[in-house]
Amino acid sequence: MRLQDVLAAVPGLEKRFVHYLEGQGYIRPAKLQKARIARRDYSEADVERIRAIWRYYQRGISIQRAWELVTRTGADGAYVFFPVPSGRWQDAIDLLRGQDNVLEAAAVYGETADVLAHLRAPHESDVYSVLDALFEVSIISGLPQILRHAADATWSAAGGNRAIDGQMVRAWVLIKVPAKQLGGLVDELRGFPGIVEASAIYGETDVIAKIEVDDAASLDDLVVNRIQAISVVESTRTFIGIGGLHWTRN
Repeated sequence: MRLQDVLAAVPGLEKRFVHYLEGQGYIRPAKLQKARIARRDYSEADVERIRAIWRYYQRGISIQRAWELVTRTGADGAYVFFPVPSGRWQDAIDLLRGQDNVLEAAAVYGETADVLAHLRAPHESDVYSVLDALFEVSIISGLPQILRHAADATWSAAGGNRAIDGQMVRAWVLIKVPAKQLGGLVDELRGFPGIVEASAIYGETDVIAKIEVDDAASLDDLVVNRIQAISVVESTRTFIGIGGLHWTRN
C-alpha cells in the first residue's frame, strides 16, 4: 500500500506522523526499489498500527505510550452496561460494531441496563471514546456502569459463540464475592460447562461470567444450582441476552 493510500485510510493522518513512526521503528514497511528511489509498501498490519497510535495521539497521549498500549499482549478490557431508549437497541449495537475496540455488544434484559458492550480497553480513554460516540447521538438514556478488568484476571474458553447461535441462550452474570476470593472464583468457574468467559473486576468485589447454554432451564440450573451454591458467592445479578440483538467481533 502506498503512503497516499494510508493517509486516505486514516482520517486526519499527517505524512510527517507516518515518517516519525517509521523513523522510530514503530512500523517497518517494506522497501520496493524503483529507479533510484525506494518506495515504501505499507501492509494492512502497518495501517492498523498507525491508525491505533494516531487515535491515542489525538487524545493527547504520547506516541511512545500509545505504541506501548497498542502492542501490549493481552490488553485490559471493560464491560459497559447502559440504558437505551425504547426502540433504539439495534441502533446502539450498530454504532458499537463500528468502534474498533468493541469486542461484543448485546441487548439484554436487566433492571438497570438495556445494552452491554465488551471493550478492549488498555487505556481508560478507550472506554470514554465509545461512550462519547453513544452520547453524541443520544443513544444512552442514563448513567452507564463501567466494569474494568485486567487481562491477567480473565479466563476465556476457546470456541465460544457456538454454531447454534440462533438457538443459544446467552447471559452475563455479576457475581459478588469477598475480595480475597476473586481469583479463586475465576479459576473455579473454568470447570463449569456453559461458562465461556470470566473476569475479576477492578475495584469491585465482583466477577463477571459470560454464559452460553442451549436453553433457559440450563441457564437456571447453572446460575441457581451451580454458581449460587459456591460457598464464597454472596449474590448474583443476571443479564439475559435478547435473541437476535447480539454482535461479536470474529
